[in-house]
Amino acid sequence: MPDLDRRVAELDNYYNSKLKREVLPAPLVHDYSRWGIERYEGWAPPIDWIIEGVLPVTPGLIASMGGVGKSFLMLDAAIRIAAGPGAFGQWAMGGKVAQQGKVLMVTAEDSKNAIHRRLNLIMSPDQHKKLIGNLFIVPLPDAGGTRPLLECVGGHYLMTAAWDDFCNNVIKMGILCSFMDPWQAVAAVDANDPAAGQCYWSSVSQLCAETKSAHLTSHHMRKGGEIDGIASARAAIRGSSALVDGSRLSYALWPAMADDRIMTEQVLGTPLGPLDLIHGAVVKSNDFGMSDVATYVRDRVSGLLIDCSEQLAEQIEEANTLPASAMHETVLEATVRWDRGVPFSKAPQSDRWIGAWIMHQFKCSRPVAIKYLREWVSRGELVQEWCKEIRSNGLRGR
Repeated sequence: MPDLDRRVAELDNYYNSKLKREVLPAPLVHDYSRWGIERYEGWAPPIDWIIEGVLPVTPGLIASMGGVGKSFLMLDAAIRIAAGPGAFGQWAMGGKVAQQGKVLMVTAEDSKNAIHRRLNLIMSPDQHKKLIGNLFIVPLPDAGGTRPLLECVGGHYLMTAAWDDFCNNVIKMGILCSFMDPWQAVAAVDANDPAAGQCYWSSVSQLCAETKSAHLTSHHMRKGGEIDGIASARAAIRGSSALVDGSRLSYALWPAMADDRIMTEQVLGTPLGPLDLIHGAVVKSNDFGMSDVATYVRDRVSGLLIDCSEQLAEQIEEANTLPASAMHETVLEATVRWDRGVPFSKAPQSDRWIGAWIMHQFKCSRPVAIKYLREWVSRGELVQEWCKEIRSNGLRGR
């Protein structure tokens, strides 16, 4: 029996090895050999912008905290893309509209009447006629209800028949740019699961590539904590990192910090609420660098965010610049007070703080006074020393 077993084993090994030698390679699904360097000869084509510096023909995410106004801003952008650059140009989301085409906006939360009222705040009913055939707005609550585009079945994420229907409409209508508002209303999944974001953006990327169109999906940012720039804005977008990384670009809107709001109030001469001054920028992009930070001021009548970046930049720059004589006057005043034995203090909490005098004398904001004070101290124009009259530190002029 041992000899028989050994013989059977030898025959098994022989036939197994023979079969392995005779197995043909499987047919290639993707032939990588077709993608040689010759495919990349010459200069690459330029980025196909829909909004210059902000939105190319690509899938993207637009995020903000609730109440900031991203849905209204998306509607405004949809109108301007549908209207096209025109003779004098159109601006949206901090950039110049570069193309005109058909635009589709699908809203999963707003009703037809709510959308209608918003449209009337942006343009007159007569202007609506100019967009016929180019702008399509679908309020899902009035158009058969909201159906999920993405769902989890048996632990696997799958795009649904509703997504197929959306894609078919984009293709049939020849859409240049589509908007979906918001993500959490059409995705019956956990936003914190990376697989959900990967599945969604893979499907959206395929749609954009095949139709040469752009697509923006809105999403929420976390509440609480100040956002001081592009990096912290990106980090505040809710959900897994795959939700941001899976998109080709992410555009964020966030409330300006208190100092910026105070400075802008002084420039505009009007009070601003916490959500009346908003910053916006591309906070992530695969194809180009981060955009400049746009500054929006909320229109008090319509509630729409109005891009005032250039206007405010010039006015704030002017307000942030003290006259050439400011340093000499401040040094002279510090010297006089030192000689009297009642010197200025460098500490903002002191009732002798020199910054308060600078703000009053030159009609500037607190941040401006602090900026110039630091510069003058670092250059030695103002020197902190022990003052025996008050038995404390004080500032004197050089």
